Amino acid sequence: MDQVEEVKSKVDIVEVISTYVPLKRAGRNMSGLCPFHGEKTPSFMVSPERQVFKCFGCGEGGDVIAFLEKIEGWDFREVLEELAKRGGVKLKAFAPTEGGRQKEKILAVNALAGKFYSYLLNKHKIAEPARKYLEKREIKPEIWKKFGLGYAPDSWEKTYSFLAKRGFSVSDIAASGLVVAREGREKSFYDRFRGRLIFPLSDARGQILGFSGRTIVEGDHGPKYVNSPETVVFNKGSVLFGLDLAREYIRQKQEALLVEGEFDAISAYQAGITNVVASKGTALTDKQIAILARTCESVALCFDEDIAGDRASRRGIELMDAAGLVVKVVRTGEFKDPDEFIKKDPIGFAKAVVGAENVYDFFMESAVSRFDSTTAEGKKKIGEEVLPVISKISDDMVRAHYISKLSKVLELDVSLISEAVAKRSGSIAAPAVVAKGIEGKVDMEKYFLALYLTGDKVFRDFFEDLNDKDLAGEMERELWSGLRVIINNPKVGTIAQAVSLLPDKFKPYVDNLFLLSLGEEVLEEENRILELSRIAKRIREKSLKRQMSKISNRIKESELAGRQKDTEELTFKFKEIAQTLKGEKSAS
Repeated sequence: MDQVEEVKSKVDIVEVISTYVPLKRAGRNMSGLCPFHGEKTPSFMVSPERQVFKCFGCGEGGDVIAFLEKIEGWDFREVLEELAKRGGVKLKAFAPTEGGRQKEKILAVNALAGKFYSYLLNKHKIAEPARKYLEKREIKPEIWKKFGLGYAPDSWEKTYSFLAKRGFSVSDIAASGLVVAREGREKSFYDRFRGRLIFPLSDARGQILGFSGRTIVEGDHGPKYVNSPETVVFNKGSVLFGLDLAREYIRQKQEALLVEGEFDAISAYQAGITNVVASKGTALTDKQIAILARTCESVALCFDEDIAGDRASRRGIELMDAAGLVVKVVRTGEFKDPDEFIKKDPIGFAKAVVGAENVYDFFMESAVSRFDSTTAEGKKKIGEEVLPVISKISDDMVRAHYISKLSKVLELDVSLISEAVAKRSGSIAAPAVVAKGIEGKVDMEKYFLALYLTGDKVFRDFFEDLNDKDLAGEMERELWSGLRVIINNPKVGTIAQAVSLLPDKFKPYVDNLFLLSLGEEVLEEENRILELSRIAKRIREKSLKRQMSKISNRIKESELAGRQKDTEELTFKFKEIAQTLKGEKSAS
């Protein structure tokens, strides 16, 4: 057994996937809503027996490694290391790729820089202004430590010198974005973050991908925030601040509180609202939405800006809706941002979060509060603001609800509103998490094979009645032929034994058969045998009809060519098969 198989044997795919997707028993399998595309009816299946998954909506499938690669965006090595930790397997060293080596170096540089900044904030006298600033913002030391906050010294080269003395090369430090090249001076650099409070920007595993530095000096003429540049590991649009701390709480509640800035998130967390993350701006990206969609069912927005009038916010809401997320809005009232709200009225903020309203109700109420719904001009203004929003709702029932609600608000006929919405309807580019679904009915042959491979005992009774040539599909014919050879061996007594002896080329196909949803009633042993018999007869009947169709075509060709003897022989054969078919139908 190689290390990959050893690691996979030590973890249970159901246990791993259950931390991302609520699963329910569906016969021999587990089912749930697919995390890779928006859907209302479960088409995502997991087989405990085969340790594989497949979505019959979007087509994604594979083993536990493939699942984590897809849902977390990790590479093969990262997934293997994570699963090895879970399974208690010590991995042997293996050589990473060049890209993998660069990524590891940048992560190592960031990890050490994070410790350096954190040490200065918590232990060194030069960070006293930063500590006073945090105290002024009413952030407790245990909370700033939990978020890994730090302080970058007000110096041109202290961070660079610290990292260089600990063995990192100039190119490694430069690749991390922690230093900036001096213009006109080759191989000369200065620190990007100087005299700033540092927020580490981490992924869900807690790996520091980059940093954000905030000025702590009142009246400073520089930018309030400075962020790491884009690197091999860091992209601002792919990060949600605080996700490493909040992810489990978000999963538990199936809801994320989404705020704009780091201090909004830290203050909320300190107030006991632990399912909070910050987007670092109201313009949500596809990648951030994809992270949220595979972690929870709903998102409560609490931004500084009035999202009713912010186009970037509206776009993000459309994308979240397309990703299957329920979107809510937390009203901040008289307060400029969540941070101020929490400091002045923490109980009130907690109530506002609990009472978050559906975003479409919010849009409608916001428009009605600003325009007079009793006048023609007011109706027009409300319509101009609300109709485009309703037209982008992906769920038909939800869209119909708000069409009806708007018609009542404006005192207009519902058909008029429906027509106006239809005119504005247009597709939006869905985020990475949303994929086009493809659905198809499972044919009889696949159903028969899936049912045959269910359970423990093998049944040899079907091999005489159902020849491999009776199956229309090439893969199905080959599999049935292989099974006949294997199971006719008296030493093979279980389905598991038979499957293990099949050639490797059948493995993906058999995995998919195991993932097909079969009704619980047909899985009972007695019912299973009856169902197998019924389907085997139907497959045989279809096979006989195909044979008759082919012979009928040959008879026509023979008649046109004037080959009387061939015509007579083919006609006799046709009648023979027709008689067999008649007998099988009467027997059934």
